[in-house]
Amino acid sequence: MATNIETNSSDLGEEYYNSLPTLADSMVATLDFFNVKRMYGIGGDFAVNLIKAFETNLKLLPSSNEMHAAFSACGQAEVEGLGVCVTTYTVGSLPCSSAIALAKSENLPVIFISGAPGESEIGNVAIHHTVTSFSSWKIEYDACLNSFKELGIRSERLQGERTKGQPDVAGEQFFNLVAHAFTNNEPVFIEIPRDIVFKKTQALKLPNSKYDLNTDLTCFASGDIVVKSILKKLEASKKPLIYFGAALKLNKKLIKLITQFCEKNSIPFVSSWFGKGILDDYHPLSLGSYNGVFSDLHHRKYIDNEADYVIEVATSIFQMDANSAFDTGTHRLSSFPNKTLLKGTSKLQKDLIEIFEKLLISDVKKFDFNFESQKAPLLNSTDKFDFHNLTSVLNSIQDESGKSFIYLPEVGNSYFASYSLKIKQSSVGRGWISNAWYGAMGTTLPYARALCEVLKESKSNDAAVVITGDGGFHFQLNELIHFMKDKLNITIVYMRNNIFHLGKNSNAEIYNCSSEDFDVQKLVSCYGGEAKKCSTIGEFTDYFLQCVNENKGIKLIEVPAIPESQYQCNEIKLLNTYIGFKNGIPEAEKAWGNIINE
Repeated sequence: MATNIETNSSDLGEEYYNSLPTLADSMVATLDFFNVKRMYGIGGDFAVNLIKAFETNLKLLPSSNEMHAAFSACGQAEVEGLGVCVTTYTVGSLPCSSAIALAKSENLPVIFISGAPGESEIGNVAIHHTVTSFSSWKIEYDACLNSFKELGIRSERLQGERTKGQPDVAGEQFFNLVAHAFTNNEPVFIEIPRDIVFKKTQALKLPNSKYDLNTDLTCFASGDIVVKSILKKLEASKKPLIYFGAALKLNKKLIKLITQFCEKNSIPFVSSWFGKGILDDYHPLSLGSYNGVFSDLHHRKYIDNEADYVIEVATSIFQMDANSAFDTGTHRLSSFPNKTLLKGTSKLQKDLIEIFEKLLISDVKKFDFNFESQKAPLLNSTDKFDFHNLTSVLNSIQDESGKSFIYLPEVGNSYFASYSLKIKQSSVGRGWISNAWYGAMGTTLPYARALCEVLKESKSNDAAVVITGDGGFHFQLNELIHFMKDKLNITIVYMRNNIFHLGKNSNAEIYNCSSEDFDVQKLVSCYGGEAKKCSTIGEFTDYFLQCVNENKGIKLIEVPAIPESQYQCNEIKLLNTYIGFKNGIPEAEKAWGNIINE
């Protein structure tokens, strides 16, 4: 393995050659330019030089496996704006497939870096980790590159020196790939041959700021016309509404501009389901998150029946069924007759920034928005605590708390129940973080780890709260070792019913995900944490407050959940009925027909 820097001068002169950085230095400078402070990963033979290159200037955080490292990088992108994962060749990078697909569907800028065989090693021998059968006539070096290209992401291998005496351009190639991820909010996959990491590469002259990158702004020349059209429609409107899409979630500047515009003119706003958590539900102009029949009925009545003009900002180009009431025809905003669509097609959404900067200084009348908030339900401390009152209890606690809870719901019942949570703005700008397009189960602890690293570093008083079923918890509980090792603070609400309940329509063994004999409290104590079983509202409230107020170490609240209709929240009841309807179950077909015809 070649690790020494070549010292011979090139035909461009010795002074020039001596001024060149190594690829290692160039990559570190690029990541520093994009404000990357940490990366997640697993070591391996082909990643040895990469780890050596990064370890002095970045925190290299280990994970329990490559998939969790990749999920943590996705969580890092959600919280910090850019995530990085490093693994070894094929055996390390292929397990990242689920997270790469998740990052693609969630529009997350994640840099997936993999070590690779050195360019000097390529020949007619199948190197270990290559995906090559013993009966094959072909050596496959590009399995990961081709696999991830099929997922629709930009995948490249950095190239070393191609002409003797001329330095390679791998540093520039690396910078351009990271810049592509950042400006397009999408993942990239980069393989790096291990024998070029410490070789010389062309020096880069970096821009002053990552926001100064070339973003093709000259292509947008119709901003004044768009603004003029919006102002005309606002003038004719009595009850306008702004509908926030999920594509806004990483653009704090644009969120601030739109919020200021709403405040200046008293225009209410609502987010899509996938956009939940980017807005403060305690804001007097907030109508929460909207998704047709699955929405809060009190807010839905205003949105469906009173709003007369909608400005839809940064939603998906294509409708997605989970984000439009599962294509039930009940999502009023998707076909609203008087609407302005502002999708945002420029990089870094600078076209939308330009529009709202102009709207903010325009003369717009102040609207009379009067919306009486729904009174919180009365809670009896001795009542059973379960999914049917999970969010009302947590909302009641959040109403009285002086700190913000940042919720991370796991895929399944916990995820869908969480849409009724009332979100308070947090120090990281998000109050609800989840893989809303649910690319894979078992992401909440890796996501929470990335969040908790930031909360710890910034000394924030906010409390990270994971809500999970036992099925999702078993997928990922080995990640708790890193919460213990790094002294991270997390509160886990563990809804235990011992089955995969969402969409269940039989008693097949495959739905059983746990055992009655499993002692989760002993398990948590092994990780240096504390746990308690809470069955009533009063027990849960008291212990939850203790957990979030202390906010130290791992705390788990075990809640015995009963998978019966009276203990299910409205979202879960609706979704189970809908799943039955789509699978042709007669009782569900009849029930679903009654629901959408109400």
